[in-house]
Amino acid sequence: MKHSKLSVWLLPASALVLAGLAAPRPEPAHAAAPAASAAAGTPTSTSTPAAAERTAPLGEPRYDAALGRWVAPLGQGRAVLTIDPRLQARLERTLASNAVPWGVTVLIEPATGRVLAMAEHSEAEPARKGLARAALAPAASIFKIVTTAALLERGVRPDDEVCYHGGKRRLQPKLLADDPRRDSRCLSLTSALGHSANVVFAKLAGRDLGAAELRTAAGRFLFGEPIPFALPVEVSPAPIPEDPFELANTAAGFGPVRLSPLHAALLAATVANGGVFVPPSLVEEADGASPPVPPAPWRVIDEQVAGALAEAMRSTVTEGTARKVFRRGGPGSLRGVEVAGKTGSLTDPSPYRDYSWFVGYAPLDRPEVAVATLVVNGQKWRTRATAVARDALEAYFSNRVASAAAPGLRTAKAPAP
Repeated sequence: MKHSKLSVWLLPASALVLAGLAAPRPEPAHAAAPAASAAAGTPTSTSTPAAAERTAPLGEPRYDAALGRWVAPLGQGRAVLTIDPRLQARLERTLASNAVPWGVTVLIEPATGRVLAMAEHSEAEPARKGLARAALAPAASIFKIVTTAALLERGVRPDDEVCYHGGKRRLQPKLLADDPRRDSRCLSLTSALGHSANVVFAKLAGRDLGAAELRTAAGRFLFGEPIPFALPVEVSPAPIPEDPFELANTAAGFGPVRLSPLHAALLAATVANGGVFVPPSLVEEADGASPPVPPAPWRVIDEQVAGALAEAMRSTVTEGTARKVFRRGGPGSLRGVEVAGKTGSLTDPSPYRDYSWFVGYAPLDRPEVAVATLVVNGQKWRTRATAVARDALEAYFSNRVASAAAPGLRTAKAPAP
């Protein structure tokens, strides 16, 4: 999605055996979205009391230079975290060197849910923590992942084409009606996701989706639901309107949907896992108390739907909105590694905020890592999310090669971020 005006506030199957992970989903607690709090240092917990007791026993994570690992208080002892110190430091340096007003990059292993990095930096609010777990920004075109899944489930085929005109920066009701004289461009659903074609999604939503279907799909992707994690995560609200035009706007990514970077990485990981949601884990080992135990994974979408989504996300980096950043090294590749992804962007005019997203995973055929990057800029900026996410993936694969050469690297001393 290209820049658009939206009034928002900055708010606080590789080794995976899918058949064995398709456990029934636990009944979610239907919590309301928390009130906005730009001054809050950490995101608001939206879990039920029982869930909060289970998923938020950790203290504030910190880097232990003597151990060379990230740790957090846990009961009377401490937990050693899954965070990779070298990756975390590299990703934080990237954000800091670009002086981003607000920026976050999250890396997750899709098959295991292990969180490898939650790097963040803010020139605007240097003391603020927990950005990775806060619903910081509008979901923008990242929400097209949910819309695409819902359309595929309703019988729209990946190669079904829609012809359109206009709608690059905003939608108007007249654009949703077919106009053979002006609808000069046609895209399949697969290409529409890669090019983030707003009108295509608005038209398809008007024809094939109702508010109930989109609301159900969003809920299965954990919008409006608490995310099970060892630290509090702000709910990503996704109010789905009944009005047909507003529904089309929301389906295309213009609606009042917000998203946390951790949640965004989990969206990509779910597609990478063939449609199975693996809850994120943060604790590697612990002493002094039992660490939190994530719930069993569950299936979100059919494997065939996930496969079609994966191919559509691949088109983002081969021919679509991320092509220019990722084309170095070959079409849709990262030093020969194929990447699937989705971009998103919106602007808020007052005060001016430029929100950019990239979510994705790699390699395409044997997913090892899922990434989500959010960068919030002012009118002057040095980088945006797609470039930062590419750097994060390069860091991951470089770190993997180094770790293979020196097996003790991940637990050895590393420079503090």
